[in-house]
Amino acid sequence: MRPRWDEITAVFGGRFDPPHVGHREAVRGLFQFPAVKQVLIMPSGSAPHKPTLATATQRTEMAKLAFGNLPFDSLPSEIHFDLSELDRAKRNPYLATYSFDTISELGVVHPKLAFVIGADQLAALPTWHRFPELLTLCHWIVLERKPQGSQLARQTLQEWEASGLVQAKDASTWESTKAKYLIQIVPTEAKDVSSTQIRETIARTGEPPADSLLPGVLAYLKEQRLYGV
Repeated sequence: MRPRWDEITAVFGGRFDPPHVGHREAVRGLFQFPAVKQVLIMPSGSAPHKPTLATATQRTEMAKLAFGNLPFDSLPSEIHFDLSELDRAKRNPYLATYSFDTISELGVVHPKLAFVIGADQLAALPTWHRFPELLTLCHWIVLERKPQGSQLARQTLQEWEASGLVQAKDASTWESTKAKYLIQIVPTEAKDVSSTQIRETIARTGEPPADSLLPGVLAYLKEQRLYGV
């Protein structure tokens, strides 16, 4: 049985180092397709694969600036912030924070849960802690940025299907064979921009790419002198 997406809480995590307009547009799109109930913005803790340049406090402040209901470009009101990964990292500063633990904890509070990732993250999911058990914890929403995102996501899921991890339900939906959780591919209008690209452009030119950051985030970067702005 397919979930009622209007009952689902979607977890949108990231380093947000810095958060950019693509992040914001991706979150807006989740309310349109698959039309989730609410979105939790979750700054990541101590990621085992990617260290951050900005501090946890700076990343949290930038996320609040990026996803707040700005007068000129409002977002749905059902957006909330969850700092549980950062809190766990503070309690255990020398331990990596894993998505498996995060999803397990959130599932107690939000039993109807979906974790949002990009197509590139989906392809890398087998390297994540406690894969493939991860697929049995919640639904997964995979954002495809065309054209490569769509092809990459479907290729990854077809490989998983061949190994017995998932089974196709339709052209955009797969289901875990160990639990009745879905992996749903959804389109996104998010701009093709990344935090890494923004930091590299700032390092090279002293300014971020045009229209890549919300004004409040850019002002914060300059105030904090982050990334060499």
